[in-house]
Amino acid sequence: MKNLGSKKLLIGVALFVVIAGVVGCHILSQKDEKNMALAGIGVTAIDVTEEVINNPKTYVALVEAINSVDVVSKVNGSLDKVNFKEGSFIKKDEALFIIDKDTYQAKYDLAKAQLESAKANLTKTERDFKRQKQLSSKNIASKATFDGAESAYLQAKAAVAQCEANLKLAKKDLNNTEVKAYIDGYIGKAKVTVGNYVNASSEILARVVQMNPIRIAFSLTDKEYLSMKAKGDQNLSDFVVNIELASGEILSEKMETVFASNEVNTGTATVGVYADIKNEKGLLKPGAYVKMFITSAKPKTGVVIPEKSLVQRGSKSFVYVIGEDNTVSLRDIELGETFDGKQVVLSGLKVGEKIVVNGIQNPALRPGASVNILAD
Repeated sequence: MKNLGSKKLLIGVALFVVIAGVVGCHILSQKDEKNMALAGIGVTAIDVTEEVINNPKTYVALVEAINSVDVVSKVNGSLDKVNFKEGSFIKKDEALFIIDKDTYQAKYDLAKAQLESAKANLTKTERDFKRQKQLSSKNIASKATFDGAESAYLQAKAAVAQCEANLKLAKKDLNNTEVKAYIDGYIGKAKVTVGNYVNASSEILARVVQMNPIRIAFSLTDKEYLSMKAKGDQNLSDFVVNIELASGEILSEKMETVFASNEVNTGTATVGVYADIKNEKGLLKPGAYVKMFITSAKPKTGVVIPEKSLVQRGSKSFVYVIGEDNTVSLRDIELGETFDGKQVVLSGLKVGEKIVVNGIQNPALRPGASVNILAD
């Protein structure tokens, strides 16, 4: 009986210790919550500011030459000289090839001599005609003799005109023995070497491509096109194009000349856009595909906040605004576009207001709660 009493005493003591522990923990928990409420919920915050809003649009574009010319000869003959370094920059009217110049020089000299002979004959026949005309007026010469002199004079005039035309053609052919560049640009490989016979207009001798400025071609959806026109105040040249090169370097240029196709592609519902930009370093080559980013040359400013500061409830968006007494209120805001993890706010916030960024997931954070702003 004595042992049984001792066991009951021990059990009673144990129960008392457990109950005391639970009560104590509850009291401590209530005290911690009270202390937390007094100290405020720990959050990080930012002051609302305005930033430049310039969200780049990304496209894949094809680099094209604005002007390109296939160099061909206008005369037949042997190629005497290649007058350029392959791959070099050449200027308009620079002589690129020389074709059989001695032969065409001789033809020109012959045509010139024939003209001089025809002019001499014209002088003689003109004198004879005038003499016979005077004699005929005095009835001294026969009409047949007068008619013969007149016919010879007219034939001599025609011969001179024919020789003058032949001389012009010979001069033109002589000039065309120097095959000249039609545009400024870079010339490629010579496709015909010295000594080969060249046929006029049927054989491409080389190709010249304009490199600066250069054209980039890309497509916009019909909606994007209308949106860009609206943002650019009806002028697509109000945008800057940034092109990522294979090296990772970014080439940034303003679209100086830009135009859109006059039709929408019915298969893709896109509008072709062609922009001319500077290419002074020659980094862009026709035929290359590049990644390009378009931004406005006249970007606007607006209220921008971090996306992670947003509270979504249904279709509406809110932020926690911190008042002067460090209590928070939930503010309904209207959103605009997003870029780089940031959110444009169209209405509902003012510059200088303070909002919660980190801590919005804390279940204790609710309108009217006190917050403690922590260092970020």
